[in-house]
Amino acid sequence: MTSHTRKWKEQQVQELLQLSNTYPVIAIASLQNFPASLSQLLRKRLQGKAVIKISKTRVVKKALLESKIKSDSLLKHTEGSIAVIFSNVNPFELFASLKKNKVSMPAKVGMVAPNDIIVPAGDTGLPPGPALSDLKQAGLKTILKGPTISIAEDSIVAKKGQPISKEAAAALTKLDIKPIKVGLNIVACLEDGQIFTAEVLDIDTEEVFEQFKEAHRNAFNLAIEIAYTNERTIELLLSKAFKNAKAVSVEANILNSATVEAILGKAFRQASALGDMVKEVPVGEKREERKEEEKIEGEKPAGKSGEGEEGNAGEGKKKEGKEETPVEEKKEGKEETPVEKKSEAEDPAEGKPAREPSESSAEEQKKEEPKKEKSDA
Repeated sequence: MTSHTRKWKEQQVQELLQLSNTYPVIAIASLQNFPASLSQLLRKRLQGKAVIKISKTRVVKKALLESKIKSDSLLKHTEGSIAVIFSNVNPFELFASLKKNKVSMPAKVGMVAPNDIIVPAGDTGLPPGPALSDLKQAGLKTILKGPTISIAEDSIVAKKGQPISKEAAAALTKLDIKPIKVGLNIVACLEDGQIFTAEVLDIDTEEVFEQFKEAHRNAFNLAIEIAYTNERTIELLLSKAFKNAKAVSVEANILNSATVEAILGKAFRQASALGDMVKEVPVGEKREERKEEEKIEGEKPAGKSGEGEEGNAGEGKKKEGKEETPVEEKKEGKEETPVEKKSEAEDPAEGKPAREPSESSAEEQKKEEPKKEKSDA
């Protein structure tokens, strides 16, 4: 009997050594509250992803010590009833797979509640009788509605981390509530010499995915802000640069094929705004304003207006004097010549006929007339 047990142990150690040297990920799982009937079902679901070996704790420790594992930190978690899981998938994926494959089981007396066990309000479907007293002993507020018992409000029958009482277990069984999730609970996982505990591995995938999305958005915005070019930012950066260059060109009124429409639109808006600010005065109103201005000018004091007229008249006389003086001199100079010739023509002492000098003087006068007209002009 002893030799058989020793042979079995040696065989188990060799199997564990071979598996530990083959698979990169090794996990230790607790078998607490794990039913034997579930082990075969779990092996089928994890086929191709992981290999589950259930053995004695001493055998597992000996195999891990003799394996190529250089870290002793995994041995700290080999306590109690355990199973060793060898896998090719990463620790987080392995933990998530085992978590999904847990089965709901009825609560038993003495089991530790994994979470707060809540009985929701509503109709139980149970008829009045012994069930009514069982529900009341568990601390539930019950009322009778017709032929059945109803729970008045949500009630906690067992808090997280506390053992489940006999009354709570009986009430949960009658209400067909299965609050206990049974399965392999990974305690620790080893990959590339690094240990991942259950607290690290137990993550909400949806929450982590949202965090990754938020991190991606922040990184992308930062890359755009600092003009960091890559295959994801180059298109947006070029578009941003074009918009900025166009805005500067429009502000500086630089005409080109990209800015002409915007500049003309800006000019039109400015002209429209200016047109709204300027009032259009009708012709009749303009005439009335002129009449009012004339009345105001007529009502000014006479002394001031007289002085102004005298000053204007004096200035006018000065101008006339300046303008008339050369005209008179020219006329006098031009008119004296024909008078002398006429007197010479009429002198009988010379014995010349009086008609000839008169004709010559008349011709000279005709020649001088256009000169006078020019001077007058």
